[in-house]
Amino acid sequence: MSKRKIVLMAILVLFTLGGKAQSTSTKVDFQPGYRWILSGNYVQDKNFYLLTLMEKLPAVQQKLAADPVLKSLLAEHVKSIKEATGYDLPNQSMESVREKTSRWADLFLLSNDEIEKVGAELKKIYQSDAALQALVNEQIRPSGAYEHFAGLDDAALLAQAWKSAAEGMNGIIRTYALGEKPLYPKIDSVSYDVNSQYYRMLINMLACNVGDDTKQMTLFFQPSLSFSLWLLKMNHRDEAARFEPMMTGENSKAYEQVQRTNFDDYPYTVIMLPGYGPEKKGVDLSPAGMLRCKLAAERYFEKKAPFIIASGGYVHPDQTPFCEAIEMKKELMKQYGVPESAIIIEPHARHTTTNYRNAARLMIHYGIPINKKALCTTTKGQSYYITNMGFEKRCVEAFGYMPYVPGKRLSRNDTEFTPRMESLTIDPKDPLDP
Repeated sequence: MSKRKIVLMAILVLFTLGGKAQSTSTKVDFQPGYRWILSGNYVQDKNFYLLTLMEKLPAVQQKLAADPVLKSLLAEHVKSIKEATGYDLPNQSMESVREKTSRWADLFLLSNDEIEKVGAELKKIYQSDAALQALVNEQIRPSGAYEHFAGLDDAALLAQAWKSAAEGMNGIIRTYALGEKPLYPKIDSVSYDVNSQYYRMLINMLACNVGDDTKQMTLFFQPSLSFSLWLLKMNHRDEAARFEPMMTGENSKAYEQVQRTNFDDYPYTVIMLPGYGPEKKGVDLSPAGMLRCKLAAERYFEKKAPFIIASGGYVHPDQTPFCEAIEMKKELMKQYGVPESAIIIEPHARHTTTNYRNAARLMIHYGIPINKKALCTTTKGQSYYITNMGFEKRCVEAFGYMPYVPGKRLSRNDTEFTPRMESLTIDPKDPLDP
């Protein structure tokens, strides 16, 4: 084995098994059947579940709203927003409207000092407040939304969940207000020219509207949260919310079938089928996607597993109207006769890394055993890319952990994998598929 591969393996072991923030204890924090508290906005809930909990749990909301440090932070931001947007000056000049978007975005970005200050204050409140203690032990831990950090003590877990949310809001503002490049700029970038007069005007109007809304805000993060969510909405970036709730919608028949399935009757739990988006506009399913469907259907009728997870979102080309998972589901049913009750769609993944992570999430939430191996069936090129050491490194770089345990290669198209609980962890730095 080369020296480079040995080093990479050591890095993977370090990230996967070591470190204080890993779920290394035998205690499993996630509770199957946990009922999420919803805000009415799936984009918010899937990216910023901690903030939804802070808004929706009355005792938590009241405690945080009354805290002098957090109350002062909100007041400072509201004052700055109102002064910059001319809240008390209805005849705002058009010259100010045309100013750079950075003037308005800076009002809602959270500084590193502010993020750390809030984290420290949340830790302090937690030590003596029953509402925040219940927030962690009755909501955050059982939800699994921060499972990657479950090895932290309660106060540190609360602070880490806040830091993740704050950095997620800042990332949205930098991408969709300032035009900074996201991790995958080809498919995730801002929809407009941020330097155009039109977009500067839009951002100004948004800042003014959020400024007007601050009179109803009581929590320190709400101006930034509102601005961030509106930026996603203005850029038509609601991908994270599409098809939700799937368990009672598009996946209802498969979910019901899962409850009746004896997984001991099959060598694998599921066949994970990654999508392949066409680069050409107007094409619903790429030729490579068709070939992958053929392979997955063959494995299904060979009784390798009782379910196919068709995984892939609205990806290529940018803002395509076609969802890979939906188009593959149509192909599997129409061309090969796979029953709808055997197909679970995962319509949010935008990369191969999230094909695995999101499939693991659905398996855990739907009650599919994760202590048994699953199968990934795909075309040769992607299959060998997945088993290349570089892909595991990419997963660790993207998530901070491996979302699955790699298994054996069975053929040029088939590899085994075992999902990991850490896949439940939400990732707001990727807001289109957190």
